Amino acid sequence: MRIGFIGAGKVGTNLGRYFCSKDFPIVGYYSRNYENAVAASRQTNSRAFTDLKECIEACDWLFITAPDDQIAAVWSEAEPFVSVEQFIFHCSGAKSSLVFATDKGVSCFSLHPLAAFANKEMSLTQLADTAFTLEGTKNVEQVEQALVRLGNLIAVIASEEKVLYHAACVFASNLVVGLSATAEELFVASGLPNEFAKKAWRQLFSQNIQNLLIMSPSDALTGPVERNDLSTVSDHLAALPPESVEIYRELTKKLLQIAAEKHPERDYRPMERKLDQ
Repeated sequence: MRIGFIGAGKVGTNLGRYFCSKDFPIVGYYSRNYENAVAASRQTNSRAFTDLKECIEACDWLFITAPDDQIAAVWSEAEPFVSVEQFIFHCSGAKSSLVFATDKGVSCFSLHPLAAFANKEMSLTQLADTAFTLEGTKNVEQVEQALVRLGNLIAVIASEEKVLYHAACVFASNLVVGLSATAEELFVASGLPNEFAKKAWRQLFSQNIQNLLIMSPSDALTGPVERNDLSTVSDHLAALPPESVEIYRELTKKLLQIAAEKHPERDYRPMERKLDQ
């Protein structure tokens, strides 16, 4: 199993580094930016290719690690050089393997790491703790068995469920960034010093995440919704700037569902009516 990459950005470089650390043989990288291919190859003891065809023909598993909106275009360039024996992958969370439109009978897959790749030097320990989802149209079990060597949590997902699954990833990752930025802005708006605002929400966020790592969302839930404090929730809605009210309202409705299941003896209907106003 020889692995090659088209694309030497954050995902391709980190995935190659991780595969290499697990003794998966990396053939090398092809990239429109040759310097990126060289940098990735140096980190994986592999080769930087200048010829797309040569890179493709050198590997058994080919990863197209391009941005989502470029995968189809890269595939159209690569397909003429692909043989039926090869396995073709992309790493998009939202797109399925069907983006590889082909009549060659090639085995196509999406392998999505549930990770936030902020740079090209992600900790290998973090990657070892990363879960993956695998999707494809054939030979999925064969690939799944090969990936068992990594030791990561891996699940197979249906092609038609990829978009919903990716939306879940966004809730757990990207939207958290938006909420964190909103929290910091509201700290500053409340008159607190900028430096305090930057540090304070991180401490609270970290404590909450630690709870969520060892508890269910229901058990980790605290605050005014959990204790059915309608007065405080009402005050929040009145104090928040307009652009934050709708975010607060919709997320609080979700917390209300969790709280009602946790405390069926409490009457949350007044709070529900308040949120629907």
